[in-house]
This record gives sequence, structure tokens and C-alpha cells, in this order.
Amino acid sequence: MSGAGFRNHGCRRVAGGAGAGRGYGCKRQLQIDGLLPLAEAGCGRRLQVCRVDGGRGVCGRLASMGIFPGQEVELVCAADNTRCLVRLNGSTVSLGDGAAEKILVKAA
Repeated sequence: MSGAGFRNHGCRRVAGGAGAGRGYGCKRQLQIDGLLPLAEAGCGRRLQVCRVDGGRGVCGRLASMGIFPGQEVELVCAADNTRCLVRLNGSTVSLGDGAAEKILVKAA
């Protein structure tokens, strides 16, 4: 993610492969404005969703699961290249790495 609020730090550009959508080959980011991707937030923390950087389809799918700006969630488990487990409203939701990168959170 090299969108608003984040700067790429020390990463090299790649032409294709896993980083094709982002234009960079790694996830090292500098945190700005206190927001960071859900996948990098740290397990066992209560977080508040601040923004979802995605298209209409992604935002709609996440909203149907109860993940939208203003919602408080607990990140149960997250690791590199695996699914994130998020607890909200008494249930646990599994998110892929791509979706977890699009959800920007701050400490609740």
C-alpha cells in the first residue's frame, strides 16, 4: 500500500509478481497519522477501523461482515502470508492477507 497516509520505506520497485498491484516488493511502511494496516497491527489488541482502501466490491463485502469505519475489532491472530482472525460482535471472522492490508486501523 503506498496510498495516502503511508510512505514506502526502503523497498525496491518490482515489475510483476506478488507486488504487482502495489508496485513494491515488500510491506515495510512508515506509520503516519497513527494508522496502519490491520495485518501489521499486532495480535491481541483492540483496534478501531478508520478506513477501508478498496473498491466498491471489497468495501461492500467487508461491511456485510461488520467491518467498516468506526467499528471496534480485536485482532486475534495475524502472521505473514496467512489469514488474519478478527473478533467482532461476538464472532470470529477470517480475512485474507489482501483484505487485511486494505483495512487501516488505530489503537482503540
